[in-house]
Amino acid sequence: MIKRIRYSYDSIINEIITLESSRLTRIMNLRRIYFQPLLFPIIFFGLTILAGGALLCQPICLRAGHALSWTDGLFTACSATCVTGLVVVDTGTVFSSFGQGVILALIQIGGLGIMSLASLALYLFRQRVTLTDRIAVGRNLLQDSSFHLGAFLLKIVVGTFVIELAGAFLLRLTTRGAMSLPSAMFHSVSAFCNAGFALYGDSLTRWADSVPVNLVIIVLIVLGGIGFFVMTDVVDWVMHRIGPGRGKPHRFLSWYSRVVVKTTLYLIV
Repeated sequence: MIKRIRYSYDSIINEIITLESSRLTRIMNLRRIYFQPLLFPIIFFGLTILAGGALLCQPICLRAGHALSWTDGLFTACSATCVTGLVVVDTGTVFSSFGQGVILALIQIGGLGIMSLASLALYLFRQRVTLTDRIAVGRNLLQDSSFHLGAFLLKIVVGTFVIELAGAFLLRLTTRGAMSLPSAMFHSVSAFCNAGFALYGDSLTRWADSVPVNLVIIVLIVLGGIGFFVMTDVVDWVMHRIGPGRGKPHRFLSWYSRVVVKTTLYLIV
C-alpha cells in the first residue's frame, strides 16, 4: 500500500515536471515567434493607433466645448496613421493646436512607413538586426539587400523633413500669409504623405483658383506618391548626367523607377 502511494506520488511529481517543462518550452517558442525584429513594425503600428486614439480623446487635444468618443478618436488615429484621409469630425474645429499636432505626428509616422520607421528605431537603439532582417527590409524598400540600413533610413527621414519644410514655406508664400506657418506645415505634411487631412471645413477649395498653391500641393502629392527610393534614384541619375561624373560609365534608372515614373506621368497626363 505504501509503495503504491509512493509510486502514485512520484508519478504526479513527474507529470507536473513534464507539464511545466512543456509549458516553458511553448513560452520560449512564443518568444521566438512574437519578438522577431520583423514583427516589431506590426506591434509598433497597433500601439501607435491605440496611443493616438487615447490621446486624441483627452481634453488637451480638444477645443473648449467639444468632446470626442473613444470610437471617433480611434477612427481618427487609424485614418491618420494609415494616411487614409477619412474623418468623422472637422479637424480644424474640434481639435486644439495640440490635438492637430498629434494628428500631424500620426500622419508623419504613417507617411514615413511603419517598416522604415520601425527599422530606423531598431537601428538607433542598436538592437540586433540579422542579415535575414536586413535583406527583408531591403526588399521592402525596393533597394539592394547589401545597402547600409541606417544610412538609407536616415536619408529617408532627413529628405522627408526637408521636402515638407520647403513645401510649408512655399504654401505660406503662395497664399501670401493667409495660411499660417503651422497650418502650412500641416498641409504640407498631409499632401506629401497623401493623407488627405485639412484644417479647413472646405478643405482647400478656397484656393481652387490659385495656380501656385495648387502646383505646390500637386508636387508634394506626386513626390510623396512615387516614394523616396524613386526620388533618390532619379536625382542620382540626373546628377550623374550633369555633374562631375559625366565621364563615368552611363548609369541607368532602375527598372522599378522607370515603371513608377512612366506610370505616374501617363496617369496624370
